[in-house]
Amino acid sequence: MSESTAPNPYAAPSSNLQEAPSGQVPTIAEALSRGYDFNIGDLLSEAWQRVKGTKGIIIGGFIVFYVALFAATAVLGFIFGGLASEDNIAGIIIAQLIITVLASALSYPFLAGLNMVGIRRAADQPVSFNEIFSHFGRLVPLLITAIVMMILVYVGMLLLIIPGIYLSVAYMLAIPLVVERGLSPWQALETSRKAISQHWFKVFGLFLLLGIIMGLSMIPVGIGLIWTIPLFIISMGVLYRTIFGVLPPAN
Repeated sequence: MSESTAPNPYAAPSSNLQEAPSGQVPTIAEALSRGYDFNIGDLLSEAWQRVKGTKGIIIGGFIVFYVALFAATAVLGFIFGGLASEDNIAGIIIAQLIITVLASALSYPFLAGLNMVGIRRAADQPVSFNEIFSHFGRLVPLLITAIVMMILVYVGMLLLIIPGIYLSVAYMLAIPLVVERGLSPWQALETSRKAISQHWFKVFGLFLLLGIIMGLSMIPVGIGLIWTIPLFIISMGVLYRTIFGVLPPAN
């Protein structure tokens, strides 16, 4: 979604209402000031009901993405393979680093697209397969957001682990904020942190439970992931909608 379709995300709120007026999406400032709450069981139940009709889009997107990523990695390996030779250790390391960085960079717009599928499903907006691959134009801000997030989480892990765990949960909604609201990387990180910190332990419990569910679903040869991956994506969408609301899609 382009920035031109979104209102000023930090415009001063007109009041501290707990809910936005009917049909009106709150600004970021309003969303942070009005507060929110949710029940983990109710959120998962709603997300589960919304999985139907979305599985094919999400799982199909994963398959297409990983095939494309494999092909891109192979091409990058061929291009940069010339840097490496059996007796050139530095060349091997540099070539592998370049391939890893470039291949990883491609994943963030894809992850943003998956997030948007979950968000649009949670908001009863039209969902399409193309949504998953519609955000490569925001590659730079998404990549910067991911890099800054990883650095801060790693630093937090070095500081007795707990700060890193806190930030890894608090930044969960930063990527979709860059796409859905057009925030800058730092605005998105801080907005996600401030919002999730209002109910950090509950959000942590939600994602811990989702992690357990996905782990169990992998036991029967991973077939259960057909349902649990969409459940995870849509649960994030319901949480995002609960906190920030969702702007209508651009025409």
